[in-house]
Amino acid sequence: MDKILVAGVNTVVGANLAEALSDQRPVIGVSLNSSVELPTCEVEQESPRKASAVLEMLRRVQPGRVVLCGVGCESSWDESHRPQASDVAQAKIWIEAAHSLGCHLTLISSDAVFTGPWMFHAENSHSICPSTESILLRQIEQHAAITSADALIVRTHAIGWQAGNNPGWLESLLMELERGSIGSVDFARHGTPMLATDLAEVLRKSWESGLVGTHHIGGAERISPREFAMRLADHFRLPKPATPIAGSLVDRTIGFGCGETSLQTRKIRRALGIPLPLLDESLDKLYQQHLSGYRSRLSGQEALTSRVA
Repeated sequence: MDKILVAGVNTVVGANLAEALSDQRPVIGVSLNSSVELPTCEVEQESPRKASAVLEMLRRVQPGRVVLCGVGCESSWDESHRPQASDVAQAKIWIEAAHSLGCHLTLISSDAVFTGPWMFHAENSHSICPSTESILLRQIEQHAAITSADALIVRTHAIGWQAGNNPGWLESLLMELERGSIGSVDFARHGTPMLATDLAEVLRKSWESGLVGTHHIGGAERISPREFAMRLADHFRLPKPATPIAGSLVDRTIGFGCGETSLQTRKIRRALGIPLPLLDESLDKLYQQHLSGYRSRLSGQEALTSRVA
């Protein structure tokens, strides 16, 4: 059974993929910046940044597959994470190292390479976001495609619990909901979010089927951050807060992740013969992860101080 190395377990997607995949095969996690510990998955103590160090680690670990979870796999609704030129350089190091050692590469990228006015972007959609951040993400995708003919490039909008002590975008949103107000929430942008642990299952099937090239993997439902917050409150048994409407339907929204980033998933559904989850299904599982202790274990806490029931 091939060993998997997940580079980027400091991200929501990377941590949840590593945990979900480790129940069936050996998985090694690597943080790309801050130190992270996971409850069931082994994490390398070092975070190699130079090309020689990455190569040395891959030779030592000998994974059959590398899953690269860089800044492109962060939710485009999380404005605290934005791609920078240094992220491109780092991604290229991992892509080239995986190729040179014959490791199968899976690159997790973002729905935020797209923008409106069109909805449900196909893999070859021409509604490309002109932002600098989107250009950087596409440079990473293009380098992966050119370097490795068998690379699987996945655009997604995955959500989930953050590993470590610092709350992520989802935890922060829940804390605001617990206080009864989330202020001004965008209603204009739309995406197709799905649970990161559900993404792991689709990736398993994709690898078993030998898929390569660019595929969109997202939820089956298009939704705005404002409506997402309302649905999240409902699933976590919290009162729906009053949220003043922000933005304008007259002006077209611009900026990285600020427009229409919903993904068409027909290609992956046909290739694997599977449906993709509705948002309520993902939020039900998210709530069960909270109740079961998965959330607290991932954060490294025995008990949460949150009052969410």
